Amino acid sequence: MAETADGVIIGSAVIKILEKYGKESPVHIGEYVKEIKQAILH
Repeated sequence: MAETADGVIIGSAVIKILEKYGKESPVHIGEYVKEIKQAILH
């Protein structure tokens, strides 16, 4: 269940980034994913 919840939370964050930055969102989504990856690895 936790994996599903994590996926929903991350997906919601990505949607918010898309809404906020529009065409510029790929850069911001990339930064967000890097932050999540670093948090998981440390």
